[in-house]
Amino acid sequence: MSSITVHDIFNAHCDKLNLKWIYGQQNPQPIHCQTEQHPTLFIGFLNLVRPSLIQVIGENELQYLQGLGKNSFTDAIEHLFANNPALVIIGNNLQAPAEMIALAKKTQTALIQSSKNSNQIVELIQYYLADNLSEYVTLHGVYLEVLGVGVLLAGLSGIGKSELALELVTRGNRLIADDVIEFRKISPDSIAGMCPEILKDFIEVRGLGILNIRAMFGDNALINRKKLSLIINLEVSEEAIPSAIDRIDGGQQCRKLLDVEIPEITLPVAVGRSLAVIVEAAVRNHILMINGYNASDDFIKRQQQYIDNKANDETN
Repeated sequence: MSSITVHDIFNAHCDKLNLKWIYGQQNPQPIHCQTEQHPTLFIGFLNLVRPSLIQVIGENELQYLQGLGKNSFTDAIEHLFANNPALVIIGNNLQAPAEMIALAKKTQTALIQSSKNSNQIVELIQYYLADNLSEYVTLHGVYLEVLGVGVLLAGLSGIGKSELALELVTRGNRLIADDVIEFRKISPDSIAGMCPEILKDFIEVRGLGILNIRAMFGDNALINRKKLSLIINLEVSEEAIPSAIDRIDGGQQCRKLLDVEIPEITLPVAVGRSLAVIVEAAVRNHILMINGYNASDDFIKRQQQYIDNKANDETN
C-alpha cells in the first residue's frame, strides 16, 4: 500500500479547501494503514470513541466540545490527542481553542484550519485517500469508456488493441489509458482504472507511432478515470468454428482483480471482423444483462416454447 504525508494532503487541497497551518508545518508525518480498513475510513468527523487517523472538527463538533464545561472540555481535548491522530482539521474558519493548540504542540500533531464545512472536508479528502492509499494493480492493455462503460481491452502485444481503441475513439468513445493502466479498489466491490500521469493523452499505434488523442480529437475524447465493468480479451482463434456453447452465450467468464469479480469476454481476432462494432455490441449486451435481460436465456426459452407447442399440436 502507498504512503502519503500530512504535507501531501495539505498541498493537494490547499486551494480547494483554503487550508492554513496552525501547527505542524515542519513535521511531515506519514499516513499509512495499520489495519484492514479502507482508506476512506481514515478520515471522519470528531469521534472520541472510535477515532479516525484524520479528525475533522466543524461548527457543530466545536460547539459540542465547548458545551461540555471546562473540566469535561479539557478531558475531551486530551483524549482526542491521546489517540494519536495524524491530523486534526478545524473547519468553517473557526479558531482553534488554545488548549487544542497546546496539545497539538505537545504531541507533535498537525493542526490545520479550513474555510469549508466538515462535510466538504471529509468528502474531498476521502476521494484523495482512496486514490492514493487503496490497493492497486497495474495491468497492460487499453482502457476506454465505451458507451458509458469502463472497458479494458486485453490480449497479447501486437494483436491490435491500440488500433481497435483508436477506431472506438473515432466512433465517439473515450480513451482513459493506453499500454499501462492503474486499477485501484475504490470500494469492496468496485475498481476504478486511471492512466499514469506520464502517459496521459497518448496512444501508440503500429505504423503511426505515438499519437496525442487530445490534440487530434479534443478534450471530449478522453476521460481521467472510470469504474471497470467489463474486460474484453482479444485472441487469435485456433478454431475456425467456435463451439456450440460459445455460439449461444459467448462463453462469458469472470476475472478476479483485487478480490473483485469482473465479467470477461473473449473475442477472436480475424481478418474481416469489425471489432469496434462487436465491442460496442458486447457493451450494449452487458448493460442489458446488468438490467436483468439475458438474450441467450431468452433464445433458449423461446426454442423450448416452440418445441413444447409443436409437441402439443402433434398430440392433439
